[in-house]
Amino acid sequence: MTIPSLISRLGSFVIINALVCGIVGVTFGILSSNLLLWLIGGVLVGALLGALTEAFFNRVRSHARLYRMRMVIAVLVEVLLIVYLVIPIYVAYIEVHPTRFPLLVNPGDTGLSYENVQLETQDGLTLAAWYIPPRNGATIIAVHGFSGNRTHVVYHAHALAKRGYGILALDMRAHGESEGDLFKPWMADLDVLAAVDYLQHRPEVQLDRIGALGLSSGAMADLYAAARDDGIKAVWADGAAAARVEDSINPFLPDIAPFWFMTPMVWNTDRLIELFSGTRAAPPLREQVKRIAPRPVYFVAAGQAQGEISIAHRYADSIGPTAQVWELPDATHCNGIFSHSQEYQQRMIAFFDSTLLKP
Repeated sequence: MTIPSLISRLGSFVIINALVCGIVGVTFGILSSNLLLWLIGGVLVGALLGALTEAFFNRVRSHARLYRMRMVIAVLVEVLLIVYLVIPIYVAYIEVHPTRFPLLVNPGDTGLSYENVQLETQDGLTLAAWYIPPRNGATIIAVHGFSGNRTHVVYHAHALAKRGYGILALDMRAHGESEGDLFKPWMADLDVLAAVDYLQHRPEVQLDRIGALGLSSGAMADLYAAARDDGIKAVWADGAAAARVEDSINPFLPDIAPFWFMTPMVWNTDRLIELFSGTRAAPPLREQVKRIAPRPVYFVAAGQAQGEISIAHRYADSIGPTAQVWELPDATHCNGIFSHSQEYQQRMIAFFDSTLLKP
């Protein structure tokens, strides 16, 4: 059978859509490390859309102008479906189901003494954590980012522990060695609150000297937790992003204002995250952080991460004068600890010294 006869038998829309959606499936498959599943799914979905499109336009052949524009109409509809439905489904699923990675280092590799401990969350999960007791009564809850684990805060822990700070570095739910299958920062605030509860029962920890350090999603979890519990006295938030669509619009952040047409996509993503996680989303973080004041918050924002500096300033403005932003124009997301190592450590230690060790 020749290619033209195959196209004639199956229908041009079926072939074209199957190829296009197959290519889209390959793209998502590479990103999700599940190439075959996304390829097959893309081809099948494309073939189904093509068959429906073919059937529709065969029924409107009498409308000559509409029929002549069939390819343009079909492409436009499918682009809208991909942008406002397929991509939100993909993004929401990935955000709720992070990839687990093994722990490759521990505080002992940097010369620190530590113990393995477990934390119990209010919703019944057991979290894995490392604990380094304080020598100055102050302890920092250290929280990694999305699809990471507590090894990502080892360098932060080392710098603080050398100055006498205690460290409680945990794997958030659905990450590392902790229990749980579903994740979102507004769920992980329970993980941070479990860490606060653990520290409040350690005799060597002074209750007015508990701080939190977070990277990316961990920073957002810290902020949500600090808004709920004043047991967290200071927050170092590196790489905080928009938790909800309302955090980046109304009014638009200047960095993303040209992309106003993407708002429905982000809104759909939020709704799908609620569906996939089975939880109702927390209020926008820009509203929640107001409840942290007058406790101090220090935002670290990388200039090479789209919108990160703008969102940090928006959160800081919501908190008020006790919040500050350190801009790193040449840094990538959460990489300041390496690209500006000495200054980063000095600022971090100075922040916790001034907020947790003052009389």
